[in-house]
Amino acid sequence: MFEPTGSQRDAPSTIYNLPDYRVINVIEDVCGVRRVEVESTDAPGCPVCGVLAVRVHSRRRQRVRDVPVAGPVELVWVKHRWFCAHARCARGTFSEVTDQVPAFARSTARLCQALVAAVIVSGRAASEVARAHGVSWWLVASMLTAAADVLLPEPSCPSPTTWA
Repeated sequence: MFEPTGSQRDAPSTIYNLPDYRVINVIEDVCGVRRVEVESTDAPGCPVCGVLAVRVHSRRRQRVRDVPVAGPVELVWVKHRWFCAHARCARGTFSEVTDQVPAFARSTARLCQALVAAVIVSGRAASEVARAHGVSWWLVASMLTAAADVLLPEPSCPSPTTWA
């Protein structure tokens, strides 16, 4: 008989459904905007030596743009800075990076995918998609450019021998 071990995800984390994150607090302001505070569930490895982190150096709150979930949402990631456990590692400390929020990103990967899908699949204008998701036109345009670089084949340049 198969019985999975480990704990179940808590209800807010299940409803919000951001992979590899756990909801730690939800506050609704007077304007109806929900502020969701999350933290990553797995301890990261050092980007230089790969040793798993065990000691937290510091915490900071990073606002991240995300898809609206049952209304407007302000996502705040309680991001940890970790000590590297390896004594000879040159890095010393490092910040968390996840698949949903890569290094230096201010938007979740699922928001970027939703923006690209809204323009490509539904054929809506980039400005309309930006307005609907509460982001700037520039963000939608940059996500479309990044998606085009991945999805479209490299253009072939004609050589002088094929001009005739």
